[in-house]
Amino acid sequence: LAGLGMYWLGRTLGMTAIGALLGGVVYALGGFNLAHLTHISILSVSAWLPWLLVCTYRLLAPKAHGHSQRSAPTGDIPSVGVTPRGYPHDDEDVIVTPRGYPRVDEAVGVTPRGYPHDPPHRRWPWAVALALLVALQFLAGHAQISLLALLAVGLVGVILVLQRRGDRGTWRGLALWAAALALGAVLALPQLLPSAQLSALSQRAGGLEGGFFTSYSFHPLLTATFASPYLLGRPHPEGAIELMGYVGLLPLALASVALWRTQARAVWPYAALVVLGLLMALGRYNPLYGLLSHVPVLNLFRVPARYLLWTSLGLAVLAGHGMDRLLARASDRHERLGVGLAAGIVLAMGVILLLAATAADVNALVAHWRWLPLLLAAAVAALLLAARRLTPTTLTALAMLLLAVDLYAYAAVLDGTYNQTLPLDQLQEPPRALAILGADEGLYRTYTKPDILPALSVQRESLYPNIALAYGVSSANVYLPLVPQSYTTYLEGLDAQRLNRLNVRYYMIPQLLPVDEASELYDVLNPYAAIPYDIEHEIAARDIVDIEIESYVSHAAALPDGELAAVVYLRTCDGEAHELPLHVGRDTAEWAYVRSDVAANVAHSRPRLATTFAARSGWPPEDHPGHTYLATWALVEPAEYCGLRIEPILPVAFVRIERIRLVTTAGDALLASHLIGLGDHSIIYRSEDVVIYENHDVLPRAYALPLSAVDREGDGVLLPEGALDALLIPAQITTYTDRDVEIELRVEVDALLVLADLDYPGWRATVNGDPAEILPVDGVFRGVILPPGAHRVRMTYAPW
Repeated sequence: LAGLGMYWLGRTLGMTAIGALLGGVVYALGGFNLAHLTHISILSVSAWLPWLLVCTYRLLAPKAHGHSQRSAPTGDIPSVGVTPRGYPHDDEDVIVTPRGYPRVDEAVGVTPRGYPHDPPHRRWPWAVALALLVALQFLAGHAQISLLALLAVGLVGVILVLQRRGDRGTWRGLALWAAALALGAVLALPQLLPSAQLSALSQRAGGLEGGFFTSYSFHPLLTATFASPYLLGRPHPEGAIELMGYVGLLPLALASVALWRTQARAVWPYAALVVLGLLMALGRYNPLYGLLSHVPVLNLFRVPARYLLWTSLGLAVLAGHGMDRLLARASDRHERLGVGLAAGIVLAMGVILLLAATAADVNALVAHWRWLPLLLAAAVAALLLAARRLTPTTLTALAMLLLAVDLYAYAAVLDGTYNQTLPLDQLQEPPRALAILGADEGLYRTYTKPDILPALSVQRESLYPNIALAYGVSSANVYLPLVPQSYTTYLEGLDAQRLNRLNVRYYMIPQLLPVDEASELYDVLNPYAAIPYDIEHEIAARDIVDIEIESYVSHAAALPDGELAAVVYLRTCDGEAHELPLHVGRDTAEWAYVRSDVAANVAHSRPRLATTFAARSGWPPEDHPGHTYLATWALVEPAEYCGLRIEPILPVAFVRIERIRLVTTAGDALLASHLIGLGDHSIIYRSEDVVIYENHDVLPRAYALPLSAVDREGDGVLLPEGALDALLIPAQITTYTDRDVEIELRVEVDALLVLADLDYPGWRATVNGDPAEILPVDGVFRGVILPPGAHRVRMTYAPW
């Protein structure tokens, strides 16, 4: 769509078919659009921009476009002549069409072949088309790019009106143009109104914080990447696709030719877009950009570098004009020097193509890009020198070859980094983790640790945001540009209790895989359940008679029996400290003990098992059970403990204590993690891609509490900070869809029904058929107050 639209725009601006084709290739396969290939929502909007401009020209400058393959801009562009071939030349005084027809009449307008252009009464189809295109680009859903596209259309439209303000019909065309833009917005209201509502409730309401507002600003020195795109090395992680605008060296040269050799008014709006796009992309490096933080709507968007959309569009148009100028200088026959230069260009492109296609990996290709710009620059210079010594056909073939190879080599690096995709067969294979989760038929959510951006296979296996959605798994993670502020705030304070209330039953950690200590620690550390090491924790427990510790070690197959892994210190309330040493082979052991390579070399015994879970590890990966191990200590006399500290002897990452239970004289098992405000989680799956912990403290999706146990605050309700399980009243969900939830329960006292789903405008409730008020619970969930008795509560989503 982007390429075809740019081709049509080029033809509308009077370019030859070759110039328009080159401009279309530059816009579609270079610059902004290629860099944002993974941002499908962005491309779904930017692709419509040239089409919007075509309709704008048809409404505001109907005499500015030509249809013949070799037609020259006429009427609206009085400073451009044409050669006998029909290509533009630079005679400021001569204006003729390719076949000698007179220039376009100012009142009627004719094509170079004498056919009439669009008179005012035939402009309305273009107005309808413009309205539909405006609606389509809004409905694609990326508001920022819609805004930037329409600003570009507005800028070109204003320039056209100013250029033609003395012509008859200009104001009628302007009215149609403005009405079409407005009608397109009206057609898109089903997208725009909910977006506006969400924006007002989101973390962006009122504008963005300064640092976030100017994030991904285009540093002035990055203009060098228009000549050498990988000066900073790999685009990931050293760079960012947001900061990439490379269109190729030939388009840059052709754009310079267009500006140097063309005085046409049609060129200058796009030269202005190139410059304005760069200035706006500077963001924090532009002293005036900060003023936009005070402009409504504009202050809702970050990433100033996205103004490079304007720059890419402008360069594509200028490159097309420049190509036409180059063709106008072509000869009727080949000259010896031209043939030699052409052979050199073909050889250089063959070398680049070979290097790009056979590079061992992305790093090798990036290394090639340290000097490829020199070869490309030499080829561009040769093409410009050969222009007067080659026929148009040969010149066109060389230009397209040079452009294609340049953009191919550029894209090859992105294909191995940002634009990398999984092979289709891997993509269609369900994640192994689903087999673990699939055994759970109840309502639950997952939460994936979001601290890293893992490899594609790891993203899929760990249901990285928002991949869970693709497999019908409900996730508490949110990776969206607009999120209700209440939910954002709730997640910012995420702890074990909030994880429970979010109905998160499975906590997932994407794996880094390297076996160094830092990576291994990230791979297994569960911040919502693991007791921090080397810290004195205050606890409250009474009459403890037995102590149980579940643990494991890793990368420890070579350790012999008796090797000390860690020491747990329990401090009694009178200050006496008890040491509980964990010895390898007696109290703990290698978690992958039965994996073939470990079993063949393990040097310690296997103690009593605590838990067994499905696992896949090693190289090559193999399926095997994983284990945690149980160690127990019986106290001679019951004691009251007030403090706990874990001191690792092995590296922190390689010895993990999963649970500590303190058993009372009454037989109650108190989890130390609960006593210090953490959760009870256990590993149920571990692979080279993900570790999955099951949360045993998770609250159900729907439950009720005695109304006397909750706190009223304003129009909402706050749940108590303490454990809720003793207060829970069961509730049965009989219907659960995206728009309709039905719950049945019986309460003996006034109660609050809590549904752990987001409170959002448009949800309405009935209790036994009668309307009921929905109250926000903890600022995020939906709650309904119920009197004693049996109830059927229904919540439906019916926004106005």
